[in-house]
Amino acid sequence: METFLTISLLLIPIGLITLRQQHEEIKTTTMVERVQRAGYECETYDTFTDDGYGLRLFRLRNSTSFNVPEPTTPPRPVVFLMHGIASSSESWVLESLSNPLAYELLKQGFDVWLGNNRGSTYGKSHRNLSASQSQFWRFSFHEIGTIDLPHMVDFILGKTQQSSLHYVGYSQGTTVAFVLLSMRPEYNGKFKTLSMLAPVAYLTHCRSILRHLSGFLGIYTPVHSWLGDRALWPPWFLRRLLGLEACGRAGTNPKLCTFLMFKLFGGYSAYLEETLLPEIFQSHPATLSMHQLLHFMQLTYSQKFRQYDFGPDGNLQRYNQSTPPEYNLSNIRPTLPLHLFYSDYDEIVSKTDVEMLAEKLGNHSVSHFIDLPYFAHIDFVWGSNIEDVINRPIVEIMNNAEKLLQTNPRSQRDLESG
Repeated sequence: METFLTISLLLIPIGLITLRQQHEEIKTTTMVERVQRAGYECETYDTFTDDGYGLRLFRLRNSTSFNVPEPTTPPRPVVFLMHGIASSSESWVLESLSNPLAYELLKQGFDVWLGNNRGSTYGKSHRNLSASQSQFWRFSFHEIGTIDLPHMVDFILGKTQQSSLHYVGYSQGTTVAFVLLSMRPEYNGKFKTLSMLAPVAYLTHCRSILRHLSGFLGIYTPVHSWLGDRALWPPWFLRRLLGLEACGRAGTNPKLCTFLMFKLFGGYSAYLEETLLPEIFQSHPATLSMHQLLHFMQLTYSQKFRQYDFGPDGNLQRYNQSTPPEYNLSNIRPTLPLHLFYSDYDEIVSKTDVEMLAEKLGNHSVSHFIDLPYFAHIDFVWGSNIEDVINRPIVEIMNNAEKLLQTNPRSQRDLESG
């Protein structure tokens, strides 16, 4: 079955030259309705990056009919949550989850913003291009980290009239933050804290399907040029073949859907409730660029955290060297509070790779090892026990940082100046 899934995933791009219209539409009401049904309000903001991509951000608000404590002194501290690969802001607000992190932060008095990167469910617009054009999909997580993320950070800080914010990234949401801080170190001063859930930088010991695919797609070949400029979204026949369409409906065989979830999203989980599966598969996997997936395969194959590999000739043109340069993690300032959350049962991000990342980052990173059997990659956002192992520690991290900033304003200046 694993071989079948691997071959199926390889066949996906063939059916993706043109996105089906039913998946082209931005499902604004889906996100807003999820939030409203949970008893909150949701503001929508559309903004365009310098290279023309339209990104939609959501800001959570307390409902006037919902009793939520507010901080005694405005403005509220800002928190920015960034989703993982093949996902969107919807991943933070699933209705079937008892206490999503986004709502817990709102209840604790934070100003909560949810981002979306280019190509995702809420990032399919462009000033000059259509999502049906191959040029639209010519990006990897590098562009998300160097263009989308700083643009959204600046937009949020401008709207809230604050100088810095707290950041929570999950999976690729951590990768793009590492890229930003490495490539544009001036952004170090715009973060109060960074909480990295299942942090992806090194994938040397990856045990997921990504490992099997990287053996022949992790090194650049001319095929990459053809594969890369494509949207990665299962066409209708493959979604039916894999059972993804059926898993988006209630009453489907939960064992099949659970198996697919574990294979596609990083390992067996003991904490994923079956009641979540229909809701997850209604919105996941979301669209992404094939270049995003290829870039992660390159990290797995090269065993390095480096920029996109365009082949020797392409690399010479872009980087003035035959191999891609590594991201310079030493540009992340030691004054920046950076927290790494990881486990030993994540088949995508291994404990060994996170420890390697922590060593590269130096003593200023704080490790939060979740020592629970079968706490997998998906559990960092969808596990039934996130209130104890994720939500509370993150709230404590942010509250402690806020107390420090209030009692010692110089610490904020140190963050901003490095």
